[in-house]
Amino acid sequence: MQTLLLVALTAGLWSFLHSLFITHGWQRWQKRSLPTLEPYSRLIYVVFSTVSLGVIFYWWMTLPQTLCWGWNGPWQVVRWAGILIALVFFALGALSYDNRAFLGLRQVVNHLRRQDGGKPEFSRRGVLGKVRHPWYTGTLLFFVFCLPVTDVNLVWRGVFILYTLVGTELEERKLVSEMGGQYAKYRREVGRFFPW
Repeated sequence: MQTLLLVALTAGLWSFLHSLFITHGWQRWQKRSLPTLEPYSRLIYVVFSTVSLGVIFYWWMTLPQTLCWGWNGPWQVVRWAGILIALVFFALGALSYDNRAFLGLRQVVNHLRRQDGGKPEFSRRGVLGKVRHPWYTGTLLFFVFCLPVTDVNLVWRGVFILYTLVGTELEERKLVSEMGGQYAKYRREVGRFFPW
């Protein structure tokens, strides 16, 4: 039980920091306190998030675990169909987003060229015309179907699924405050996770 609590706490702490480091307040503090790092902040954020999550996952995989659900027999078809649909959402999102800006590479290049990148454009191209958050859809599906279910990964799956749902709502509020009526209209017309 203590191990499962520790898993929940590390997943919760990672989720909290992941959200904190992308807030407007943190970005304003960083720009004020560490202005030379500001053009690299998105890239640093992505690298830190990826590496820290990889380290945590590696640790979780070393923990003793009890199998709860193994996706046996015909359930394998359901599992792989879920993973395939998740990968489709990831791929469609990658085709629709500005991946260089998402990773922070565009900001670094603009800084080195002494160009102002301006604000990112609002886009409804590709899958974004049908689903507002295709990568979050893929993430939710992946968390459900990714591995045989154990006591340990059931805990981190639950924390990350909750984090994805709550984080999506917080991100949407941030986008409405940044883009106003344009994004509010988009919310009314396009499904959050699935087309509707």
